[in-house]
Amino acid sequence: MINQRQYEQLLKPLNPSRVAKRQQANRQLSYLEAWDVKAHLIRIFGFGGWTWNVLTADLAFEEKNEKGQWQVGYKVIGKLGISPLCCTYTEAAIGSASLPQRGEAHDMAVKTAESDALKRAAINLGTQFGLSLYDNGSLNDVVKATLDQEVASE
Repeated sequence: MINQRQYEQLLKPLNPSRVAKRQQANRQLSYLEAWDVKAHLIRIFGFGGWTWNVLTADLAFEEKNEKGQWQVGYKVIGKLGISPLCCTYTEAAIGSASLPQRGEAHDMAVKTAESDALKRAAINLGTQFGLSLYDNGSLNDVVKATLDQEVASE
């Protein structure tokens, strides 16, 4: 079970300084970096309080483009385990890369897929792991409370 401080941290609004932004398909997307998600997992659950395991990493495509670069994609399925909660979350992602060196393209594509799968699994832990960003980039907590904890009366 998690302690009260961990529970309260999970229910806080997302700190804007943790949110990265990028343009994609003429839209600005807000997201958390994988290193930030890992750092926050350590902050909340401790160094041994969580695990990340890649279950599969399958090549989705590999081809050379007209510029002579290797275009590579991987599908990764990973499982995030949270020890104090005795739970796991499994997610998948496809990552791609286009680089001149074949090995580097493979490396970057699999790392991208793994990072995205981890971030998708972590959103099951709420706003501190980016769940609120799916609500049009909101930083506000979207969970607010859970029924498994006593809520202090105001």
